[in-house]
Amino acid sequence: MAARPTSRPKTSQKEFLAGIQKKGEELARWVELSVDAFPTDAGARRARLARVANADGVHNDGFRFFLETYLPHYVKGEPSLFHEAVFRLTPEILSRDKGARELLIAPRGSSKSTHLSLGFALYCIVRGVKRYILEVCDVYAQAALLIEAIKAELTTNIRLQNDFPDACGAGRVWREGEIVTRNNIRVEGLGALQKLRGRRHGPFRPDLMFFDDLENDEQVRSIDQRQKLENWVYRAALQVGPPDGSMDVIWVGTVLHFDAVLVRAAKKPMWSVTEFQAIVRWPDRMDLWEQFEEIYLNPGIDEDGNEFGGEAGARAFYAAHKTEMDAGAIVNWPSIQPLVELMLKRAESHDAFQTEYQNKPMSDGNPFGDITWWAQVRSDLVFFGAVDPSLGKKSKGRDPSAILIGGMDRLTGKMDVVEASIRRRLPDIIISDTIALQRKYGCMLWFIESVQFQEFLRTTLMTDAARQGVGISAVPITPVADKNLRIERLQPPIKGGLIRLHQSQTTLIDQLQQWPNADHDDGPDCLDMLWQNALPYVGGGGGRAGQILTAGSDITSGRLGGYRLGGGYGSH
Repeated sequence: MAARPTSRPKTSQKEFLAGIQKKGEELARWVELSVDAFPTDAGARRARLARVANADGVHNDGFRFFLETYLPHYVKGEPSLFHEAVFRLTPEILSRDKGARELLIAPRGSSKSTHLSLGFALYCIVRGVKRYILEVCDVYAQAALLIEAIKAELTTNIRLQNDFPDACGAGRVWREGEIVTRNNIRVEGLGALQKLRGRRHGPFRPDLMFFDDLENDEQVRSIDQRQKLENWVYRAALQVGPPDGSMDVIWVGTVLHFDAVLVRAAKKPMWSVTEFQAIVRWPDRMDLWEQFEEIYLNPGIDEDGNEFGGEAGARAFYAAHKTEMDAGAIVNWPSIQPLVELMLKRAESHDAFQTEYQNKPMSDGNPFGDITWWAQVRSDLVFFGAVDPSLGKKSKGRDPSAILIGGMDRLTGKMDVVEASIRRRLPDIIISDTIALQRKYGCMLWFIESVQFQEFLRTTLMTDAARQGVGISAVPITPVADKNLRIERLQPPIKGGLIRLHQSQTTLIDQLQQWPNADHDDGPDCLDMLWQNALPYVGGGGGRAGQILTAGSDITSGRLGGYRLGGGYGSH
């Protein structure tokens, strides 16, 4: 909700109730002052009600119309991409016989509660399409405030009173945390982990439940608390509805931890997941944004006493390069959170921005927080490829295969990762994808992990490529060092800017920043194989500028840290 108030239990129940009452009164005054009357003639009212119910034969935007017409004081700017998804989703939820399991992940400040826990709840109340609604937050105090916001609308919103008189006004139960509306709909606020079993409203069990930010910054840090909450969700909360499974559940939140219960739920097939980040697609020219950040973080005063840098300097730089800096970017809510404002927040703390706005928190103590980005693929790079097929490995399920291509700068020894394809695929698809990338980049060498059945894939790859007129030199590589040590040693070259990534390589970035707790680490493992084996082939590592080493030189004499060449390339 806009300007969502906060309240916590005080030293006594009496003081807590007084605080909730005060917040409720403030909300009611705000609604009364914010909402103007509108045309009240019978024809205008009929048209509005028909559109709200998606029954006017013209529109199918009933919920959006409801928000913009009856709750204009909560609506800010043009709808975001997240809001548009919510508008499409809500009529589908109400049209299903089977209960919905909707999981919506969005950044901080994206009006999740306004649109769903408040707005959609009111929409269902005034239309009478639900009988018993539960609002569940991380703590009871927050849920009680949601109930106060609903009460304020039903008692003081003149537009709702005009068009939905049967639902408006104080109902027969009208207290802190719980109401029964005048049209006999019960709405109750609860905190996570509260007892839920046996709840009824006459013959009705709960038929709509909102999970609204079930986790908080403190609770989510404890693995025991995360497990306790997850158990409560599946063993108690989801069992409270009718036995036919018709209760709709809408779970909205922001990811606060890489192993949050929200993250765990998103991996379960029972949930339909909708996820948005503040920056949906990063700008093409991240190099300019790096300069922008450097200016912002380094304010000062020159010899003449003039200020430079800081926020004013960064904004001036953006204004001078706006077209280039905006190119390629897609943001979730441009009317309220434009790109430049988001990038200022990002400059303050990359870690916090990844968590609060991108739903990508890093593992505790993760070493890959500082990543240098490349903006454009250069034509003077020498390309190498690496493939981790992930075949025949011991794991609970088939791991993703990783195909990476790095462009090496022969003068500096820096490597730009230009392709990072990490996904589950069958061996035939691994081969066809690798051949397609070879056609595009013409890699000098490919490094293929050759463990167990993977050696057969390497030889098949070269044979199939040759049949298609594509030359692929695939070197068999056998890792001998511990995997975690191999991944950990990527930190210095990544932090130092010797390995540069692209913002679009989200799977690789996630696996790096959630290591060692990520579900999979095939991307980082493949990246280490690519870096360690490609670097000796170029002159940046101590050779002459522009020198390209061949397979007959030092490459086979112990310079492959943590790896050995297999097959006919020697073993030691």
